[in-house]
Amino acid sequence: MKESIADKILESVHDGYNTIAAEFGATRDRIWWPEIEPFIRRIRNGDRVLDLGCGSGRALRLFVDLAVDYEGLDVSEGLIARARKEYPDPLVNFRVGSMLTLPYEDGSFDAVLAIASLHHIPSVRYRLQAMGEIRRVLKPGGWLLMTNWDLWRIDRRLRFVARNIILKAIGRSDLDWTDVMMPWTRSGQVRANRFYHAFTLGELSRLCRQTGFDVVENRRSGERRRQGDGNLVTVGRKPVI
Repeated sequence: MKESIADKILESVHDGYNTIAAEFGATRDRIWWPEIEPFIRRIRNGDRVLDLGCGSGRALRLFVDLAVDYEGLDVSEGLIARARKEYPDPLVNFRVGSMLTLPYEDGSFDAVLAIASLHHIPSVRYRLQAMGEIRRVLKPGGWLLMTNWDLWRIDRRLRFVARNIILKAIGRSDLDWTDVMMPWTRSGQVRANRFYHAFTLGELSRLCRQTGFDVVENRRSGERRRQGDGNLVTVGRKPVI
């Protein structure tokens, strides 16, 4: 993908989530997925945790029984404003920023969450850059948990992947082959078009290894019976040097 196209997509992700910030946050009350439990058990009291693509801050509730130092970052000013309103604790910090240039010192965090966020990053180059930034801000031995939508399941979302492959084949798409644009619709009106990259497990494993992570888990979640299921779940660890 051309860098100019990728930059336009990043801008559209930013603008789209600002447009739908209030309604998007209202649909994201559920915080617990079975695939998260093994990861949460690795977090200890006193750990510093970074939530990338934190949205309205719902993942903060995952740590209600732990004394962690939580930091949430999102590209959308609208979602960060909502997070600050929902969770006004002065000890919790929400910040606007990009996954491509994390505003933190090297080795700042014990764990990083990237829940449904990396799939919004276009181009191989930018995904490698984002993963490199995650590795940089993790301490040696630090943990990464990623979930990304499994767009290859046979459900209504697969048609968006198939549509882009067809458009790409006839020269009518500037996206990469396994990218999609999916509409956010309310009351029959498209409010925003959101970019997704359709990861495979093999691609996620390679991406982790290329950026210096040991792959601890890499699998599909359970059947998509409820909102939030149907994910690819990846747990990586920064090696202890």
